[in-house]
Amino acid sequence: MRNALMLLLLLPMTGCSWLFHDRSNDYLQAEQQPVIQVPKDVARVNLEPQLPIPAVKNKKPLPEEFSVPRPAPLELEDEEDSQASLKQVSSVDIRTELVADGNGTPILRLNIEFARAWSELGEAIKKTDMRITDLNRSIGTYYVDVKNPDKTQEPGFWAGLFGADPEAVNESYEIKLNRARSGVYIAIHESQDVLAAEASARGLLKRIQDKL
Repeated sequence: MRNALMLLLLLPMTGCSWLFHDRSNDYLQAEQQPVIQVPKDVARVNLEPQLPIPAVKNKKPLPEEFSVPRPAPLELEDEEDSQASLKQVSSVDIRTELVADGNGTPILRLNIEFARAWSELGEAIKKTDMRITDLNRSIGTYYVDVKNPDKTQEPGFWAGLFGADPEAVNESYEIKLNRARSGVYIAIHESQDVLAAEASARGLLKRIQDKL
């Protein structure tokens, strides 16, 4: 009785695979069976297989264990070729053109591809008095704050107490980089779906153009 009890306690620890046949791979041994023959006095039923399995010639016995094939090693581009391609792209001189689109919206056209234009635009913004507050490369947008000297606000209590002058108001804009047929173009937005006023947009684009 004691030995039987010990055996029952050990079963969960050792598993039950030695008691029950593992049928998880039985489908590998399956064979195609002949089509069912329906008696003539029964209603006719179309039993043609929709996805027939073709006959396999020279069927080989299945291995007891399946070895996952090792993938081919990844072939990296030669470093010299990569550097040459990068230099070729970077050697293109940037040409800019401040124009208006069909709706009269000021845009700044660049003759370079998106990746380089994104980097060049960021550097150009840093050289101006605009301050980058956020960015999102996936949608090609730089978020910036710009001080408007034509709009001022009174300083805070403590700053006013010590004679501080009125401060220029910060205005927020979105500088969007868009792909075009040849190169890219830059537009200025007040928000995601609202374009900036023409005068403000043209002024900001001119500052960026001067730094590219």
